[in-house]
Amino acid sequence: MHCTRNTTLLLFPLLTHFLAAQVSDIDLIQPVPAPELSSGNALSEFVLPEKLKINNASGSIEGDPENGIRFGGPVKVEGDNGIEVFSDRAELDLKQKSVTFEGNVSVYQGNMMQRGDRTVYFYESGKLDTSSLRVSMDAILLESGKFTGVKQGKKMVFVGENAGVTGHDVENPAYWLRADKTTVYPGDRVHFHNLKLYAGDIPVFWLPYLSQPLSGELGYRFIPGARSNWGPFLLNTYGIMLGGERNEQTGEKENQWLLSRWHFDLRARRGVGLGVDLMDTRQPSSEDLARLSLYYMHDFRPTETRTGIPRFPLDNERYQLEFLRRKELDFSANADWRFDSRLSHLSDQHFLEDLAPQIYRTNPAPDNTVGLYRRDDESLLSVFGRFRVNDFYRTDTQSPEIAFDQARRSIFQSPLLHEGETSFSVRGVQASDVARTNLIEPLLALPLGDPAAPRMLEQLNGRERTLVQRLRNLAPGDPQERFIRAQLLDTGFQRLHSNHSFSMPLSYDDWFSFTPRAGAAYTHYSAVLDPSDSDARSIFHGGIESAVKISKNFSDFRNSKLGIDGLLHVVQPYLNWSALTADELGNDYPSIDHLTFNTRPNPLNPSQFTAIDDLQSSNVLRLGTRHNLITHRDGQSHDWLFMDTYIDKYLSHFERDVQWSNLYNDLRWQPIPWLGFDLETQTPIIDSGSGFSEISTGVNFMLDADKQISLQYRQLSNHPVLVDSDRIALNTYIRLAENWGVGSNHIFEMDDGVMEVQQFSLHRDFGNWVFAVGLTKRDNRFDEELGLILSLTLKDFPSATLPFQIDTE
Repeated sequence: MHCTRNTTLLLFPLLTHFLAAQVSDIDLIQPVPAPELSSGNALSEFVLPEKLKINNASGSIEGDPENGIRFGGPVKVEGDNGIEVFSDRAELDLKQKSVTFEGNVSVYQGNMMQRGDRTVYFYESGKLDTSSLRVSMDAILLESGKFTGVKQGKKMVFVGENAGVTGHDVENPAYWLRADKTTVYPGDRVHFHNLKLYAGDIPVFWLPYLSQPLSGELGYRFIPGARSNWGPFLLNTYGIMLGGERNEQTGEKENQWLLSRWHFDLRARRGVGLGVDLMDTRQPSSEDLARLSLYYMHDFRPTETRTGIPRFPLDNERYQLEFLRRKELDFSANADWRFDSRLSHLSDQHFLEDLAPQIYRTNPAPDNTVGLYRRDDESLLSVFGRFRVNDFYRTDTQSPEIAFDQARRSIFQSPLLHEGETSFSVRGVQASDVARTNLIEPLLALPLGDPAAPRMLEQLNGRERTLVQRLRNLAPGDPQERFIRAQLLDTGFQRLHSNHSFSMPLSYDDWFSFTPRAGAAYTHYSAVLDPSDSDARSIFHGGIESAVKISKNFSDFRNSKLGIDGLLHVVQPYLNWSALTADELGNDYPSIDHLTFNTRPNPLNPSQFTAIDDLQSSNVLRLGTRHNLITHRDGQSHDWLFMDTYIDKYLSHFERDVQWSNLYNDLRWQPIPWLGFDLETQTPIIDSGSGFSEISTGVNFMLDADKQISLQYRQLSNHPVLVDSDRIALNTYIRLAENWGVGSNHIFEMDDGVMEVQQFSLHRDFGNWVFAVGLTKRDNRFDEELGLILSLTLKDFPSATLPFQIDTE
């Protein structure tokens, strides 16, 4: 890995990010409290200027209008432009039209504050001489004695010649931004002409001109670093506001509403990337409700991967178009209406993996949906469509779907409750064009036992892999081949589905509860695209939920070290029986909403079962016991420990011939604020159970105020589909000194002895912002990935977290 060692890149964040500070409620220089003053009688002897209001709390008044009037303090003077000045003494010069303040001078104007020993205010022109004053304004400080306040319209602007600006609020700041001319528009922006960055007294960077807004979303930001598949990189972003109307008097734009962030990204091994994000700030949350993003790159190495897994040729022209829009509609006072659209068009299936890994980890195959929704307290009406825009993904389409969901509610104010869902959709699913051409068809043509088959199967998703393996194992001429091939490559149908459940909760004296439920569903399939015929099926389901609650109060038991202030132990044995009878569609009938592979038990209530096409007859009895230890904390009840232990008895099972599930145990323990523990286990204890075992546990622990450790462990063995794993993840953060900290993150897979992730970060806290440098190494089995990243983040930003997160870009 080639890492940039330019000192400029290490210090250049000081240039910009501290200027992007938000308005803070805490002044960097503590103000002098405003005194309560009353007018002295002696003031009536003088004719005071209309633009001034002087109050010296009946202190001494000396002199005369000809030679100057001296006020003993404390003195408070208010100007007609909103400026307020407090000092020990003041002298009014009617000839020069000025007021000279001396001794503990504090100046307030808007969100700006200045302090010093002396200043002069020219009340006629609104000019403030800031000699010997230090200015604090939105987390930036102006160099003492270098700035002059000039009134422009109703605003005060500070202009400095050969002046300095810093964000380091100490007697001897570690850095200064100095320019031939610096113009500060309070609360808005700073203009620098011939700018130099000084580290101490040493100049380390130069720019001919920079205009830096003070808003956190605006102005210039960048992230330097290096990665194996990028090489050295520099990600540049500049944010400006657009739109609005021009003020004829000031010539400035007002009410600007369109936030634009322009990207100019340099990646040594990839090339130059250009993009823009446009966000409507009139929405409550512009990130979620109104955004258009465009990005383009001519990639020099589109086939180079992070993982080392070979990929098929890609075009050098790579791009992303994303549009998000949510608009609240005022159709009815009794319900909330909204229009929601999420559209994403990508150049290829690897774009997010290569150029936007922070999105790829959470949403590797974004959907394209447009919908209209109506919601009230009892129901949700949805009319939406999901479209096939990116043909390189296996796409589930719905064009359109109309669904009406009813929340559980009483029928005619009776104890009988009803909930239901009804939907009609035109559904379809297609294999990606790339997978079909380069993997599926070649795999089906390979003979059994070919050594290339396992490597190619690994590149398919779980369902495609299962269907391909079924096809490869069929005997020649098997009639199932055309059905399975249709499900694998391209299938679809029209589906009408309606499901309704009725329940009646009953209880006795708050210790016994009994809830019977019953329901029915109907599903009709038509216009099936594969060789299957139209079909319909009826589903009937019922069940019982019952629990007994036993409690014991230990109100006198206290242990401050374990965070116990009295204990209430609640034991709740319970059973949940669910039976479902469904007409069979056949194993080869197409399914789109189908079960995905996981390790947790499926829901027993069919109303919570979203895999509609995989609903099959079953009869399950769940037996369990919940334990809850409750204590007092901060005047409220606190769950000190919760544990749920349960097992399923399969009276009949739709997946395979088993009698019992694993024994499940879920535990949460939060004894004190600095210690938390979670544990989920499942183990076969009767016969072979579910056929596999799993342990997932984690602990968050603060050794003391300066040391934090998070440890997770997961072990999965003998799962029929998922890969065995024996993994440890360790996160640490240690505060080395008042403003220094170091963090680490390690993930070790013991099953094959691979350290998958190693990350180290170093943090320096400068008060309003945090500077960090991080190193990362990933072992992807086929190849290793190395990375270096530098960051400077304001604490007010949501992304500013400790420990520093390295792999976010």
